[in-house]
Amino acid sequence: MHFNLEKELNTEQCQAASKLDGPLLVIAGAGSGKTRMLTYRIAHMLESGIDESNILALTFTNKAAKEMGERIRSLTGKKLKKLTSTTFHSFGMGVLKQYIQHLGFKNNFTVYDTNDRMALLKEVILNLDYVVESFDLYELSALFSDIKTKRKVFAPGATDKIRNLYIEYEKHLKAYNAVDFDDLIMKPLELYEKKPDILEALRNRYTHILVDEFQDTSLAQYRMVEMLAQESRNLCVVGDDDQSIYSWRGANYENLVMFERDFPEHLEIKLERNYRSSGTILEAANKLIVHNQARKEKNLWTDSGKGSSINLIHPSDDDDEATVIADRITEAHKKEDRAFSDFGVLVRTNSLIANLETRFTERGIPSQVTGGQSFFDRKEIRDIISYLKVIANQDDDINLLRIINTPRRGIGRTTLEKMRKVSEDHTFSLFDALSLMAIATDAQIREGMQKAIKRFVLLINEYHDQLFATRANKAMVLRALIKEIGYKELLENEHPENEGLVNFKMKGIDMLCNMLSRWERNSENSNASLFDFLNRLSINGKEKVDEDGSGKIALMTIHASKGLEFDTVFLAGVEDQFIPHARAIEEDPKNIDEERRLFYVAITRARRVLVISSCEKRKRGHDLVTSLPSRFLEEMPKELFDEEDPSRPLEATEISDKLRLFRERLAARAAASC
Repeated sequence: MHFNLEKELNTEQCQAASKLDGPLLVIAGAGSGKTRMLTYRIAHMLESGIDESNILALTFTNKAAKEMGERIRSLTGKKLKKLTSTTFHSFGMGVLKQYIQHLGFKNNFTVYDTNDRMALLKEVILNLDYVVESFDLYELSALFSDIKTKRKVFAPGATDKIRNLYIEYEKHLKAYNAVDFDDLIMKPLELYEKKPDILEALRNRYTHILVDEFQDTSLAQYRMVEMLAQESRNLCVVGDDDQSIYSWRGANYENLVMFERDFPEHLEIKLERNYRSSGTILEAANKLIVHNQARKEKNLWTDSGKGSSINLIHPSDDDDEATVIADRITEAHKKEDRAFSDFGVLVRTNSLIANLETRFTERGIPSQVTGGQSFFDRKEIRDIISYLKVIANQDDDINLLRIINTPRRGIGRTTLEKMRKVSEDHTFSLFDALSLMAIATDAQIREGMQKAIKRFVLLINEYHDQLFATRANKAMVLRALIKEIGYKELLENEHPENEGLVNFKMKGIDMLCNMLSRWERNSENSNASLFDFLNRLSINGKEKVDEDGSGKIALMTIHASKGLEFDTVFLAGVEDQFIPHARAIEEDPKNIDEERRLFYVAITRARRVLVISSCEKRKRGHDLVTSLPSRFLEEMPKELFDEEDPSRPLEATEISDKLRLFRERLAARAAASC
């Protein structure tokens, strides 16, 4: 095994891969080939005689850790079973498996996931004779995570209830010989401090440590590696402060400053050559990010050419935005033979995903939601679709079981068991069993229960007839069904103190109805039935690739796009209330820097084509409200843009004037309403 690093890597990459001893800080800009550099650096370590068991490579996702391990094995041709390429949490779990008995736990401990944690919180609340409904379990869980990881302390006004809950939660974990996700970082640190011999043993094993995506480390994660590397000083950290976008989950980009303080003898190398994006996209990103003051100075560059201008469009509203994006992707797919997987559609918030996803589904465009809940995975949407599936196909046992008590009809466990037995005895579907039970004279079926069964059977049969009637307006029938079953009342009972959440869920259901309405108005579906509509939903949600093997559009939040790249990127909802996000700025005006970093990450996901969409108006409830383009658009040179307006063509020089006009219009409205 021999590598010519100078041949395989550029000058800066080669310099970083060649320095094997001492602390090293690599500032790796977006698309600068840091993974390639790290792969060759580890291969060079092995070639230089460093034992594989002495190398610890840490990153943030299992996928990234696995990919790095596979690349190194492919490059070296060795199995490298003792090489540790893993995530922080997996490394922490390995430490605990070996040493957790020193903290009073057994080695066969259980790791509690989010659902386990929520269940334990409920149990603790009940054990303390508190009322479960008086707590927001998600807020409580987030607070306890912040307390445990030392991101926060209990506020002076924190109630004894909250403090007691935290103490009891920790006691219950230990009693159940369980740890939660945060413990996988914090308990190894506890071991370091309480058992110096364990820390020394780990230091002797891991003499060369590498950390990827260093800007995403929390303070606790930094301490985990800093303490390991204190003696050997062989710590290489690779990151980009301009891509630090996870402060809300504990990431601390100032760890770069702490590294410089703790390892003053470090060498710093910058990777600024970009192998991903066109010159125009990089210039826009560079001009944007310089508005952040507390950052490492860098300037991304490429020798691959300037490329096309950034396309800035102004759809009239969010429905128009979804249509325009769907049309452009469809046209490129058909006329240019572009794979759907070439396209990434990015948004700042989950709330913007549903409209785009439903439009893609209507058009038969395969998409995959990442980093946010798919519209079709929402409970309320799945409930209504399950009703449609049973109405269309009464033999669908799985969906029948989902809806039979949604909302509750008083059909209890005993009746369901009898339904199953009747079905098995007669070898027919559960619905047929219910139909038989509705007219049976069996004394074992109580009169009230039989009436409930009969009402349900009639409901399904009646709506089957209506939805399959020749001239039926299916969307109107669906709305009638939702009203008849009292679905809004069900939501109100489930969330009595949260009218906003009820309205949000009902808005989603309304979107589903509108989707069905648009589908049946489409002339191509004039002879189609409800089955065709449901099949369209299923195909888009379940298949990994479409028939021509061209994959799916990636539809995701900007946060989820980190580390990915696409030939063409659409940034939707680039408006001031979304990016920068209004709530983030209200919480702390300093959050503007992270919002700008987030937009920087979004821009640098694009290889060749970048389309930015900023709607003139956007729906707020039932109203269309004027939207303003994101202020970040003003921070990039106007000559980089090719702006399009549906009503008339605009010259690039008009961008600033149009942005200013939007601001003046909003200010006038605000003044008039005072």
